[in-house]
Amino acid sequence: MNQDDDSLDASRVDHLELEAAGYSQAMPRQFSTWALGALSFTLTCTWIGTGASIGIGLTEASAAGSLWSLVIAGFMTLVVSAGMAELSSAYPVAGAQYYWSFMVASDKYRPFASYINGWLSVLGWWLASGSVANFVSSLILTVAAIWHPTYTPKAWQQYLTYAALVWLAAVLNIFASRLMPIFNKLVSVLSVVTLGATMLTLFIVARHHHAPASFIFTDVASRSGWTNQGFTFLLATGNAVYGFLGTDCGAHLCEEIVNPSKNVPKVIMYPLVVGTLTAFPFAASLLYAISDLDAVLGTPTGLPLLEIYYQGTRSYAASTILLALFTFCMFGALVAVGTTCSRTLWAISRDGALPFSHIWMRVDSTWRMPVHSMVLTATCVSLYGLIFLGSTTAFSAMVNAAIMFLQTSCVVPQAILLFRGRDRVLPERYFSLGKFGVAVNAIAVAWVIFLDVLYCFPTSRPVTPQSMSYVSVVSVGCVTFVVLLWLTTKKGRFTGPHVDFEVMNERRRIALRTRLHGVEPEGQANMSNGRPVLKNGGEATDRTF
Repeated sequence: MNQDDDSLDASRVDHLELEAAGYSQAMPRQFSTWALGALSFTLTCTWIGTGASIGIGLTEASAAGSLWSLVIAGFMTLVVSAGMAELSSAYPVAGAQYYWSFMVASDKYRPFASYINGWLSVLGWWLASGSVANFVSSLILTVAAIWHPTYTPKAWQQYLTYAALVWLAAVLNIFASRLMPIFNKLVSVLSVVTLGATMLTLFIVARHHHAPASFIFTDVASRSGWTNQGFTFLLATGNAVYGFLGTDCGAHLCEEIVNPSKNVPKVIMYPLVVGTLTAFPFAASLLYAISDLDAVLGTPTGLPLLEIYYQGTRSYAASTILLALFTFCMFGALVAVGTTCSRTLWAISRDGALPFSHIWMRVDSTWRMPVHSMVLTATCVSLYGLIFLGSTTAFSAMVNAAIMFLQTSCVVPQAILLFRGRDRVLPERYFSLGKFGVAVNAIAVAWVIFLDVLYCFPTSRPVTPQSMSYVSVVSVGCVTFVVLLWLTTKKGRFTGPHVDFEVMNERRRIALRTRLHGVEPEGQANMSNGRPVLKNGGEATDRTF
């Protein structure tokens, strides 16, 4: 059998497996494992998140706290992501957390669990998109202010830049949808090159005026106003999690890759491992370049990263070049976030989970992507950015809520697994945690609960209206809105994905046997015209729009 035949058989198995899950193939499987891994690396890009949040970490726990907290945040995110990777292997559907919650919950609570978790995922990705666009707009205006000393950026100018970036990312996702695999490969390569060039530049140029090793590896003095060093280190660890945000993105594009039950776990784990291994030396290079910590934390630009670049290179020209490359890589992350947002919204809408789902569930026949979902995402993120004009504190609270929503949505199905019993719920799968499954799921759930509580604390003292953490207010408000929406519009009407579990398990066994042992897809038991038969005796709904 030649390679084309192998690809054809793989596509046929993927098609049957997706139908057994209750859906028809609507998106092209245009991503290779390398291309989707590049998207995941581009989006997560831990070194960029580390650079973006370095000022907060330095304030909370100085250099050593910022550095060593990365190790803890990276390891714990790997644990959370391992649980996700197993679920993505068991249920390779683009709804991801939404679909996993439905599949592992009991019959009575399936619709509610999937509905709430689907909304958490959507809101989390929208807020994450806003946080990335906000930082990129700040980078652009800061560079402009450096080279034009008389220019002072205004809030409305930052908002317009923010909105322009959001819509530019949306336009690229729509009109260059077929080029996204190539685009993400290029951005990931540029990201690695930029990372290497930045570290070499800082380590070499700053070798005569660098920070001492004692500062880099042992200084945990907090400038946050909190006196307990253990607590300030925990705050720094919570801040470091931002750099690892978005590891579930590959799961939301699993219907666009061949053999997702095998390849998506790789896409989830490998970029995260690379990101963890690269973030530590990058953070060390930033700390190495610091010669005046007070200047970094009190920089008039409001951008500690730029001040660190300047102290390391002693040149605004060199700093601008490094910052420009950093900015483009972060814009690449914004495009990848847009891709993930649109897929998440589209996947959840296929079952009518959102208002006007019949609009967001459509896949454009020309661009082969969910255009309406992309437009809705850009619109909501743009409206959310209007908070700039009123309160930067409230905007920051909603950005922090993004971490809470995404991390919580990732562990909800893992918590359900622990409650109901892993062996009782999970089907056969390529990637299995085996005897470590209970420990991994339990640690992941405990970690995210800890983070959810931690993010509700103010990061500095004394507490003022400006420094107060409004994350709890934002989170409770958003969750209350979702619950009210459930009670008023979906309770008793929304039933979740249309799945016949017996047919699904049978098709999964056939798929595993076909891929592992080369057996041709066989048998149409419980099938009608190649589609799974639903519990009500009808055929699965055709979702090729």
